[in-house]
Amino acid sequence: MKHVLAEVLRGQRNLDNKSDGAWKRVAYNTVTAKLYANFEVQVTWENIKNRIKIWRSWYGIVSDILSQSGFDWRWHQIHDCCW
Repeated sequence: MKHVLAEVLRGQRNLDNKSDGAWKRVAYNTVTAKLYANFEVQVTWENIKNRIKIWRSWYGIVSDILSQSGFDWRWHQIHDCCW
C-alpha cells in the first residue's frame, strides 16, 4: 500500500498538485480513490497527511545517519544477502 501511495503522490507532484510545500485537495482525493480501488480500504486525507509526516521524520533520521563521518552503506552486500 505504501508503494501505491508513493507512486500516486509522485504523479500528483508531477501534475503540480503540490504548492508551497503542501498538497492540494485534489492530490489527497486522488490518493484516497486509488487506495480504495486497489485495496478497498477507506482512508481520509488526514490519514495520508499523517503518513507523509512519518515519512518526513524517517527521511530526516536516515539523512542524519548517512551524513555521519565514517558511515558506509554497502548496497551490494545488502542486495546479495537479503534479496
